[in-house]
Amino acid sequence: MNATYRYVYKGAPVNAIMAVFVLATLTSLAHSGFSAYRLQRVKTVNDGDTITLTDGRLVRYIGVDTPEINYEKRRAEPFAYQARAFSRELMKAGEVRLEFDRQAKDRHGRLLAYVFLKDGTFVNAALLQQGYGFCMSTGRNKKYRAKLLDSQREAMSAQRGIWRNWQEMGEDYIGNQRSMRLHLKTCPSAAGISIANRVYFKSSWKALWQGYAPARGCMKRK
Repeated sequence: MNATYRYVYKGAPVNAIMAVFVLATLTSLAHSGFSAYRLQRVKTVNDGDTITLTDGRLVRYIGVDTPEINYEKRRAEPFAYQARAFSRELMKAGEVRLEFDRQAKDRHGRLLAYVFLKDGTFVNAALLQQGYGFCMSTGRNKKYRAKLLDSQREAMSAQRGIWRNWQEMGEDYIGNQRSMRLHLKTCPSAAGISIANRVYFKSSWKALWQGYAPARGCMKRK
């Protein structure tokens, strides 16, 4: 990045801390070789929510969790292949613009990004609108959270994709307000959620409408 950033302080320590954080984030992205205004070429669509760029770097869509594909066992969760096919169709143009939030990478080293086509199509939201994934809270990355949740609700109301003929997996659920993950009450992981962060639901539909995402450890669909 060749841009120059200027910060004005008013003596408040919190402003200085925030400025340092923002500068560190910009520096991190600069070292990654990315510009929010430069198109990136796509090499491969790995699955519904992950792509590989021509330089080999992996990009994980922020705020979207599509059904999993197990390539080794040649198995997939319902609508996993449809999600991948839809993403591949969108990527036919071959180039995308990546927009970043406060957290640029996940623990696997993948870039976390909002992905846009040249015509302005918001890929993350498009997947949710078609019912090919769940809206998922991703740490500090909340810039388009409301837009993504609205996209999921549109698919839920229209019963598209994974929302078609939706069936409950149990009778009681526990949501974690901190991670925004939803567990079956019988899931061992649910026992580890602190009382302060617990929210109880009788319906997974209601919880998902509010923006909780299924915890993969106990809510996998076959």
